[in-house]
Amino acid sequence: MTMELTSTNASQWRPVREGVTLTGLRLQHGAGTFLMRYEPGSRSPTHTHPGGEEIYVVSGNGRLDDLAFGPGDFIFTPPGEGHTLHAETEVLIHVVLPQAVVITE
Repeated sequence: MTMELTSTNASQWRPVREGVTLTGLRLQHGAGTFLMRYEPGSRSPTHTHPGGEEIYVVSGNGRLDDLAFGPGDFIFTPPGEGHTLHAETEVLIHVVLPQAVVITE
């Protein structure tokens, strides 16, 4: 196996819902690692994480349900738990998912 380089400058951002876009870094069947960008006032769909989730907040402020976050924060969601992300400012997060999410709304 050899190293792989993904340039985010050349990445295609695709819409997830109004105000939310995603670009895969290493993503297959909804699992892997990717970047998500949220416009101020936007939110993710309510969802659960069968395999858990790791989020690193690159920039911006918001909350996962009642948990406030900001730049430099790391958030771990254990398997089986869920949430909704609400962006207060423009938010950029790096996400690692061992399994695809389940949309619950």
